[in-house]
Amino acid sequence: MGDNVAKGGKNSQSKDSHPSDYRVDQKLPENIKCLMDCEAVDILQGIQERMVMLSRDSTVKMPISFDKGLQYAKSNSKYLDLQSIRHILDRLAKCGVTDSEICVIGNVCPETIDEVFALLPSLKDRRNIDSQVLKDSLSELAKFRQTM
Repeated sequence: MGDNVAKGGKNSQSKDSHPSDYRVDQKLPENIKCLMDCEAVDILQGIQERMVMLSRDSTVKMPISFDKGLQYAKSNSKYLDLQSIRHILDRLAKCGVTDSEICVIGNVCPETIDEVFALLPSLKDRRNIDSQVLKDSLSELAKFRQTM
């Protein structure tokens, strides 16, 4: 009877699970593409420009959520030069960083490798991640970051 004593403060995380096992894209459907805010701005502005031509047709109306989404992406976008940012981040993709992890890095703008590993603990254990490439990429991204 005494063998079934309850222990307080039981850890809800399984013993086999580690924070580094969790990946940002782990629960996303396969047909989903993550976007950085600056990529969303580029796409939404392109749609908005095409909608000007369609606006002559009274049956075509943009939902309010479109404008709110565009405004949100603009206010949170850290970069203006999307092509340069993509070029910098493509080097990370070659090291095995996933698109969703790249989006986190691009949107949050961590300044150090330690910040990247805190945001994305799954990167710590990957042996193919070149720390120097990551450090250089963060340094180059900082040059393109707009001040808010």
